[in-house]
Amino acid sequence: MQIGKIIFIFILYMSCNLYADNKIQIKEVVTKKGFKFLFVENHDLPKVSIAVTFKGAGSAYEHTEKQGLSFLTSLVVKEGSGENSAKEFAQKLNDKGIQLFFNPTLEDFTISVDTLSENLEESVALMSDAIMRPKVDPEGLSRAREFVKVSINYCREIPGLIGMQEITKLIYKRHPYARNVYGTLSTVTSLTREDILGYIKRNFTKNNIVISVVGAVKSGEIEALLDKYLFKLPLQKSQSTKSLPVKNDFGHAENKHIDMNIPYSVIFFAQKGIAYNDPNYHNALVLMNAVGGQSLNSLLMRRLRETLAMTYGVYFYMANCEHGNSIYGFIQTDSSNTIKAISAIKGTLSEVKRSGIDMQLFKDAKIDIVNSYVFSMFSNARIASRLSFIQMNGLDTHYFNSYIDYVNQVKLDEVNALAKFLLDPENLFIVEVGKPVKSSGSLIM
Repeated sequence: MQIGKIIFIFILYMSCNLYADNKIQIKEVVTKKGFKFLFVENHDLPKVSIAVTFKGAGSAYEHTEKQGLSFLTSLVVKEGSGENSAKEFAQKLNDKGIQLFFNPTLEDFTISVDTLSENLEESVALMSDAIMRPKVDPEGLSRAREFVKVSINYCREIPGLIGMQEITKLIYKRHPYARNVYGTLSTVTSLTREDILGYIKRNFTKNNIVISVVGAVKSGEIEALLDKYLFKLPLQKSQSTKSLPVKNDFGHAENKHIDMNIPYSVIFFAQKGIAYNDPNYHNALVLMNAVGGQSLNSLLMRRLRETLAMTYGVYFYMANCEHGNSIYGFIQTDSSNTIKAISAIKGTLSEVKRSGIDMQLFKDAKIDIVNSYVFSMFSNARIASRLSFIQMNGLDTHYFNSYIDYVNQVKLDEVNALAKFLLDPENLFIVEVGKPVKSSGSLIM
């Protein structure tokens, strides 16, 4: 406990040196061409991070026969664009030390740029070429398609990936969130150049773009670059994009065993969650950290790792999306321990639901959350990502600097009151990957 406080004080002291008054100065900027973005100027290092998000362009919006389109697009756009071949594009990134990543999520399509300030214009130009002038030639498309196929097959061999996919299917069922972002072998094989260009035209537009910039650059300079390289984006997102249903009621719990000849078992468990905009969200954040956060002090970790010696790690965390909120858990243990492990997890959650957590665990959880948040302030990329999160969720910029206050204002009685109706140990969805347990009392079979 004392060590945690010392670390926190040290980090807080360091962060005070990074930003005046221990507050990050966030500017809301609008360019001459109408691009809005959040901006933090920081010259501690000669680097700049840019986070770009296209809202509603994620894999969940794909039609069934086009599953995997957003992920395939994220690969193809780096296979040559503008005047650059795939090799030339990669060489320019490498020579200048530019990190450029394209990542489709369930809901959105995100782009991150990390570069030295002196290479900022070339970085923005390369990003612009990738999303506005991709070659999508047969060779590049073939390479990208083969990579996706390898990824799909890889997911079928790794116990943890199998378990995560299956527990998601179990709770979301026919909802698009249950799909694999990679798609299927059949859908990926059938995707064409026209599909990719159509996806880009429909989704990479001005009215669904979110931009955040952090680093050693003046506001006027980045404004000019965004106008210069992004102004040709289409104005409106296609109206043909489908809408998603909200899925927060998962129904009665189901269990599933997946037989796999491995010397251990991977167990995933899940239940209904709580939304970002729920008044109880920060209470839930503290509760989840106390029960199953990454700290060794979490209740599940102490119970199953230290007391029962069943695992090296067990976690319980919230997964929030715009159209569905869930809570996932994960543990890896010897196959002979699966029944006991699940029983211990359910018992621990039932105990917290009934009696709550104590003051010490409550304080430790809040310190851990605050420490993690302050640590993230040392990274321009993480700050940019958080600024985009604020914009995506309609939050005021003051939320960024007030986050720690929100956590510190959480009260123990509020957390314990929340536990009584949020935790649902008797309705846990469970997936086990491993050898079947030969017992009539199995909780999985």
